[in-house]
Amino acid sequence: MYVADVRCECGLCRHTQMQRFYHSTPLHPLTLAHLGKLVGEVPQKADYACENCGEHVGPEQVVDAVLTYGFPDDSGVIRAFVSIPHRRHDALQSSEAPKVEYELISRRRLDPQELPGWEPVGERGVVKKRLDEAVVERILGRAFSPKLLWVELFEDWVEDPDGGAYACAAPGYWFFIDQSEDLTGELAESIDDADFCDASDAGDLMVIPLLESIPSALATHRYPEQMPGHWREWMSESAREALDAGDAWAEAHVSRSGVVEIMRETFDLARLTYKIDETAVDVFFSEITTPGEEVYGRGVAVSSVLRRAVYTGITPQESGRLTAEEIVGMLLRVWEPK
Repeated sequence: MYVADVRCECGLCRHTQMQRFYHSTPLHPLTLAHLGKLVGEVPQKADYACENCGEHVGPEQVVDAVLTYGFPDDSGVIRAFVSIPHRRHDALQSSEAPKVEYELISRRRLDPQELPGWEPVGERGVVKKRLDEAVVERILGRAFSPKLLWVELFEDWVEDPDGGAYACAAPGYWFFIDQSEDLTGELAESIDDADFCDASDAGDLMVIPLLESIPSALATHRYPEQMPGHWREWMSESAREALDAGDAWAEAHVSRSGVVEIMRETFDLARLTYKIDETAVDVFFSEITTPGEEVYGRGVAVSSVLRRAVYTGITPQESGRLTAEEIVGMLLRVWEPK
């Protein structure tokens, strides 16, 4: 979900008024380029009658606009502030062009009631004049789109295959590519990444080959191989062919603990009770129950949630949040398995 706010000055009486919109946007096709398109569309949303004089107010009267997007895994919030100074009544002679600035706040969940103001605040987050993947990764600690990171990693590996290629897509989420499974395993053993080594030593990582990532046991989907956003939809044709032919091997190393935490938070927020069973290789949520004693009978294995993340190119915590919310929806009878 994202929140769009506009501030307008009535063309007749100059009364200033705000209008807010709540929108959902599909997660899987969302990229920085698409986010930029959404930002450009925000000023076009203004449409109301001035509360002071009744004059129609539309896009031509917008002087400020803000788009606020929050990642489903609570990794952070991105705000885009659009200022159109030449439309202000007190700046009619100004020739200053519209400008866009960005504010990034890490480890923050989208609050749909919060008013962001009309300009970025450095004390609240990091302010940037432009937004790209490197900025998002540096400030929020994750790739904006793990899908695109997979694609770029394959391209880099094809250009320079010696030694393989790897990248961290988000906390607890690493991608590896090489010519074979053995070489990819050797690459994973050789990298100097303290977080990866700690998670590996703690036994917290599940290794999921891309070719074997279909979350077959995921009870919230009847046909998991057809889930929206699966990697065969967005991976390049050459990469798909190399994987299918055995000329390349790709795998993700994924942390269980982060997914368990966000699923617990989601169930707790919905006031559900549940039981957690842990083995050496998996974690299982069972007896998921509403206050009205409606029970989700099948339970859910965290391994299937991790596979969903890899299969569809989202972060593990996003997969955990989505899966838990689907279970909540099933219990409340507002969502059905697809």
